[in-house]
Amino acid sequence: MTDLKHLFFSLGLEQLDLSEKEKNIINAFIEQSTPRFNDICHQRQDKEPLALLLGYMTQQHHIASSRWIEQQTAYHQMQSVFQSSVGTEHASKFINQDVDEYILITLLWLLVQGANKIDYSYANEQAETLLAHIHEETKESNDSKEDEQLRQRLMQAFYQGKKTTQQSLFTKLKRMFRLTQQQ
Repeated sequence: MTDLKHLFFSLGLEQLDLSEKEKNIINAFIEQSTPRFNDICHQRQDKEPLALLLGYMTQQHHIASSRWIEQQTAYHQMQSVFQSSVGTEHASKFINQDVDEYILITLLWLLVQGANKIDYSYANEQAETLLAHIHEETKESNDSKEDEQLRQRLMQAFYQGKKTTQQSLFTKLKRMFRLTQQQ
């Protein structure tokens, strides 16, 4: 297991409800990101890996968000071609695969935010921003039930990260308490 993969698993990534497809996308992302993240850790040995991961994931989220927004024109043009060539019914079956990556990078970013004890309101705002981007760029109608389910999934990742670091803090405090009792 790579250091980056181990770090994500230590934050409780495996506790999240992910499909096989989502696991594959995340594994590919982690594999692709490992060399760069290892370089960052090597260059910044004075910083904790979790803090470095927050910076790295913030950068990756920004890249994914920007890529999503930039590709909207191409997506709409492709959708238009599909509608004119195969009809609206069949064109609606075309799914922009980039949305999955954007969502999963956001999910990982929120997991890391939770572990770094970032404020809930910021994480929730980012989840809502993602939903707005998806609807704005795809021109899809909002399905408030589906939106709420996705927002909850994203926030579940945030709370999983938060829970993991709270548990590790609790474990550290228990060890310190035992050591002071033994002295």
